[in-house]
Amino acid sequence: MALLPPPKPMQKNLTSDDISAAHFRIKNHIKNTPVISSKKLNEELGAEVFFKMDNQQEAGSFKARGAFNAILTYKEKHGKFPEKIVVQSSGNHATAIAFACKKFGIPALIYMIKNASPFKIAAVKNLGAEVVLLEKRSEVNRMAEEKQKEGYFFIHPSSGEDVICGQGTATFEALSEIGTKGIKVSAIFTPCGGGGLVVGSFLAAQKFSPAAKIFGCEPLSANDVAISLREGKIFHFEDTPNTIADGARTLAISERCFGYVKQLAGILEISEEEIFFWQKKLAEEFQQKIEPTSALAIAGVVQYLKKNSEKKNQKILVVISGGNVG
Repeated sequence: MALLPPPKPMQKNLTSDDISAAHFRIKNHIKNTPVISSKKLNEELGAEVFFKMDNQQEAGSFKARGAFNAILTYKEKHGKFPEKIVVQSSGNHATAIAFACKKFGIPALIYMIKNASPFKIAAVKNLGAEVVLLEKRSEVNRMAEEKQKEGYFFIHPSSGEDVICGQGTATFEALSEIGTKGIKVSAIFTPCGGGGLVVGSFLAAQKFSPAAKIFGCEPLSANDVAISLREGKIFHFEDTPNTIADGARTLAISERCFGYVKQLAGILEISEEEIFFWQKKLAEEFQQKIEPTSALAIAGVVQYLKKNSEKKNQKILVVISGGNVG
């Protein structure tokens, strides 16, 4: 009689309470980054837009949140830190893991594609992680996951529940701060690569602004999530999509994140021209480093407002995901 394969572990149904727990777990290890607004941009857009500036986060992006939450949750469960950690990443997850591993004294092995941002590759190496560069994203993903057989703790950049909950703390913080002013946002926009940030934001909003519409924004040339929603099943790119928004060059969204993404108000597709324009505009307006991936969200706001021009003076939250540019 043939043996049946072992059942897959039950996945927890995540809630805003899990985001809250992650917030308290990591708050002493990350920055509570500022929420800012621009009178000039508000007048141009005809809406009040709040920007959560996670380009000022530790290691330069929101990814530090998921990295610290995954590692600290492991410590809570096992009474010790992982002996060694492996990840695959296009850049920011790698930098965040390397940063956290350096802080906790954990060896880190990072698989990246050769055409990843040279700035991000250098940053990961400078933090003391071992970096292995491969040609294809599929190779990078496979090699990182196989290292688990050698005792490495593997932290997926977007699909693990601890990572999702960590990423959601950016929106949790922002909505908490905005709420102290008696303001409730009507819509929230984040970049969407692997989906961890937008899913975490969706969960965080259930506590503070349950009526808010949540939108993920991804490059038109790397639109696997939008295609997946249209086709009703997960679409996979065969190789790394070509977009200036390197933080959104994922091959496919995970089953875990896809289940939540189906509950969002939508996924907006952003052209390369829009990404370039808004990266430059935000960098000039705020006089800060803004990654191309960060520009996806505000470009999505513009699309949304054009289609909802009858709704005036909306309160909108935008997550500026990172600032790791040379």
